[in-house]
Amino acid sequence: MKKSLFLFFVFVMLLQAICVFVPQHQVVSASTVDGDVGEFLEDVGELFTKQNSSKVNEEVYLGGYPLGITIDGDGVTVIGLNEFVGENGKLCCPALQSGIEINDVIVELGGHKIYGSAKLAEIASKSAGEKLSVKYLRNGVMKETSIVPQKDLAAGQYRLGLWTRDSSSGIGTLTYVRKNLNFGSLGHPICDPKGTIISCKNGGVFSCTIDGVEKGQKGAAGELKGGFCFDKRIGNIYANNKFGAFGSFNSVPSFCDETIAVADVSEVKPGKAKIYCTLDDNVRRAYDVEIVKAAMQTSRDDKGMVLHVTDKKLLEKTGGIVQGMSGSPIVQNGKLVGAVTHVFINDPTRGYGMYAKWMLTN
Repeated sequence: MKKSLFLFFVFVMLLQAICVFVPQHQVVSASTVDGDVGEFLEDVGELFTKQNSSKVNEEVYLGGYPLGITIDGDGVTVIGLNEFVGENGKLCCPALQSGIEINDVIVELGGHKIYGSAKLAEIASKSAGEKLSVKYLRNGVMKETSIVPQKDLAAGQYRLGLWTRDSSSGIGTLTYVRKNLNFGSLGHPICDPKGTIISCKNGGVFSCTIDGVEKGQKGAAGELKGGFCFDKRIGNIYANNKFGAFGSFNSVPSFCDETIAVADVSEVKPGKAKIYCTLDDNVRRAYDVEIVKAAMQTSRDDKGMVLHVTDKKLLEKTGGIVQGMSGSPIVQNGKLVGAVTHVFINDPTRGYGMYAKWMLTN
């Protein structure tokens, strides 16, 4: 009885030592421990090593594709009114007929609270042409009206005839997709005009096309210009923080056909690498960059790498790193090492990158 109790205390002390002192990938030898306790400790050591190794060696689907991203807020702002051909073959604009104007903020439609443009389009599409009540803010004053959605002859759906902007929306680049359909993008937060990180209760992800590129130059960041359709929601955003915008897809995206291992921070070195992004031909391509600096970060942080774009084709097209490329995956030695996050305003050929490992811990 005393011998068994003694062995139990030995086991506890050794297990604590393993948890505190054993580095990753090291298998503990338990040959000095008697009997079953030694075999058990050996198994624990192997399990400990496998668990830590799997975190580093996880394989994900490689991104590099543009996404339309929105974060839901209290209402949507009308930014345009547009006519379309109705079922009777004549031009119509239900929003204009209802008295809605540009800069009005629609907060309720058909008795439903509106948090994003996608919800607005969904209610209109399902209305079957029935009259809907509308509550909206104009110069801070709540007003009410009604609107009758009309069927767009070309699209085959009921529409309101307006363009709206969510509390926050824009174009970013997908970094990776995990096997469980969760994904990471941007590598930096979505912020309001004052630079404050926008709180995310929910948000949407939409199919996106790039229509043009505004070339970056010293003192002025360039931009990928594109659009996305609120009728083609492909996923949701569940988090917006210092490390990016994170969400999940509704189903496996068609582009999920290439997996890649994720590198540990210690594997990333200064030297040649590639970034993957999509420009106005809407084809994802790899472009040459150089990792100028790779900080040895031991805890989660941003701006772990400094990048220099060296690819002549990319420089000719964009001038370097532009808005909309945030989230472009960085690949070195066949592994995903990080994501492009920021551009140097005074030198658009250079920018920051975040380690992919930190994004995966979200």
